[in-house]
Amino acid sequence: MRPGALHLSRTMILRVLAIAASLAYLAVTLVLLDAVEPLGLVYAWLARAMVVFGASFAAMMILPPGRTRSWLKLRLAQHLFRHRYDYRAEWLRFTRTLGDGGADEALEERIERALADITDAPQARLLVMTSSGRLDAAEPAAWPDGAAAGCGIDFARMVERDPRVLDLDALRAAPEEERRLIPAWVLGDPSIWAGVPLVHGDRLTGFILLARPPVDRRLDWEDHDLLSVAGRQVASHLAEAQGQEALAEARRFHEFNRRFAFIVHDIKNLASQLGLVARNAERHADNPAFRADMVTTLRDSVQRLNDLLARLSPQGTQRPDPPRVARPRAVLEAIAARCRTQHPIALSGRLDVHALFDPARLELAIGHLVQNAIEASPPDEPVWLSIDRRGFEVEVTVLDRGRGMSADFIRHSLFKPFNSTKLGGFGIGAFEARSLVASMGGRLEVESREGEGSRFAILLPFAEEPVAA
Repeated sequence: MRPGALHLSRTMILRVLAIAASLAYLAVTLVLLDAVEPLGLVYAWLARAMVVFGASFAAMMILPPGRTRSWLKLRLAQHLFRHRYDYRAEWLRFTRTLGDGGADEALEERIERALADITDAPQARLLVMTSSGRLDAAEPAAWPDGAAAGCGIDFARMVERDPRVLDLDALRAAPEEERRLIPAWVLGDPSIWAGVPLVHGDRLTGFILLARPPVDRRLDWEDHDLLSVAGRQVASHLAEAQGQEALAEARRFHEFNRRFAFIVHDIKNLASQLGLVARNAERHADNPAFRADMVTTLRDSVQRLNDLLARLSPQGTQRPDPPRVARPRAVLEAIAARCRTQHPIALSGRLDVHALFDPARLELAIGHLVQNAIEASPPDEPVWLSIDRRGFEVEVTVLDRGRGMSADFIRHSLFKPFNSTKLGGFGIGAFEARSLVASMGGRLEVESREGEGSRFAILLPFAEEPVAA
């Protein structure tokens, strides 16, 4: 366009024409009102009312609002503009409809509305590709009548091989060979005007059926080009949504597998504990004190197995208790009493120290570390548990004189699942222990030397002893 030349948008031209038509309508009405003036005062008012209501009724009957708008757009595109569509305005509206859906409007509904608005179609129906290779309706609806039947695999393959916009009026008049793969309910419904394939890359993700617009017309090359491009854009949105859904499902499976891996590790620890109890029973079965400890260990193992089953069930995802002020010594005493039947445990440290933690999570974390220490230690070498104060933190230590670990293993593999120096180990205990401690606001430190043993220190926030009520 030359500099300084006047350019009017389609919207402005439509508004100017609407204003001109309104002014012409008012002018004709005024002329008719003036023509009835000689009839006299009484008859003039009656004639004027009849003229106004008659002209308004005629306008509404001849030019319904929706049909008028479609008719004007069609005629203006044919006679005033080079192209049928204002591509900039159409694309802005299309992307806004796809991306700005409300909380109650699903993506499928936005897709149908975005494609229907392009051709002024009163309705649109989305068919999505299923895992069986069929195209089925995304949601139940009244239009069209045969949408519930979907489209077969042969039709889906045909559209995927040749992803062009289908002019259904032309197909209805085509020879039988050209339309043999088109579903009969599509060809038999004259309200279905066009079909738009939704292709992402080289994969068909869906298919859109468009209803006949208010002003009937044939599809032309601009319709084909714009609907084809819009279909590919819609296909990318649909593929992204399907990918997000698949990712969410994969995350749910990952979370289940993660919980299952932890539980398998805990079951292995219980099996090791019960195995040691069974071996010691052969030598100490006549000792009443050992029998009492064995019964306690078996009862505790049954309780822990029931807890593991509860954690594995879908209902076992309740949130843990928040940290509270308590004595870590009580947790260490419970662990020592449980584990002494399978290995010597030495307990030391302050009794009066309080910290901020969740006893259940702390017991589970220390239990993992103690079990690892027992498996790494010689049978007659005890595992040491101790408690001390370190500034504003409370230090709970698990010490063993076992095989130890290399600095490289600690740095790169210790806290990564499924890496273990033990034969048949899962490599999950230290990882879960650190996660449990971190969830309570603490941290886990480790020191180790090969052939000398390992020292794990759990550091928890120090807390003052609660005042009795």
